[in-house]
Amino acid sequence: MEFLTKKKSMGGLGRHWIKPLAGIALVAGSLFAGDVFASEASRTVIALFGDSTTTGFNANFGDRYGNGSTVRGCPTIYLTNLLRHDPQIEPPNSCPTTIYDSPIFDANKQERNVIVANWGIGGSTTESGVSRISSNLAQTKADHVGKAYITLIIYGTNDFNSGISTSTTRFNLRQMIQSARALGYTPVLGTLTPRDDRDISPYNGAVSGAGSDEGVPVVDHYTRFVNQSGGWRSIVQQEVSTTTGKLVRFHPTDEGYMVIAETWFDQYLRDVIKPEQSLITPIMLLLLED
Repeated sequence: MEFLTKKKSMGGLGRHWIKPLAGIALVAGSLFAGDVFASEASRTVIALFGDSTTTGFNANFGDRYGNGSTVRGCPTIYLTNLLRHDPQIEPPNSCPTTIYDSPIFDANKQERNVIVANWGIGGSTTESGVSRISSNLAQTKADHVGKAYITLIIYGTNDFNSGISTSTTRFNLRQMIQSARALGYTPVLGTLTPRDDRDISPYNGAVSGAGSDEGVPVVDHYTRFVNQSGGWRSIVQQEVSTTTGKLVRFHPTDEGYMVIAETWFDQYLRDVIKPEQSLITPIMLLLLED
């Protein structure tokens, strides 16, 4: 069967014959970009893994636990929107600072087929991370089908309060990397963001060391914060420390969580997750014959 269509040309009306291709069924209402390329089997699944910075503490996230959520917590929402170029997630799950304020979002304008799950736990240490990473990542893998799995790990800042040495932090991060790999994930480490109640550089040294030991990328959030226009304190909120009772800055603001998402995207994810290409254009070119 052939379908005759008409098109205007410089010489008047031309004709195109649309021929069904072998193995392609044209069903009304089903052939559009979302149907063609946005399948579960072709997407990349990302698991955010860490402490309260991963959860998005004080950023419209009602508790300390990510619990694998794909729709709550500013780190999850901002990273999802950067990668998928999605509209803003509506309240009550949206973040006060919209992703459209991001120059990376404006410059990207390309859709990537991803889903982002949040496994942050506020106040947790790298020892906690070692004990739960396998079960958490396995749960995400069971819940979300994908062609590739990535885990983005920011861990270590709470080790200081718990008296965990930097050498143990480094060892624990290596254990997390190995556990993630055993489950088929590609692990990526992120450096810790600055805080004014302690020097986190020794723990960032542990992060970089673990990355070097295991041959995994390390995304540098710390430097991105330090070089922020207006200084890093402009994107880290002031709050009362539960240990000292003093006002300190250590959790990012909503804008700070956006900077974290931008850094994950700009320094790693942009290159490893390619934009989706709609199959509509090449299919239609094959169907149309002058």
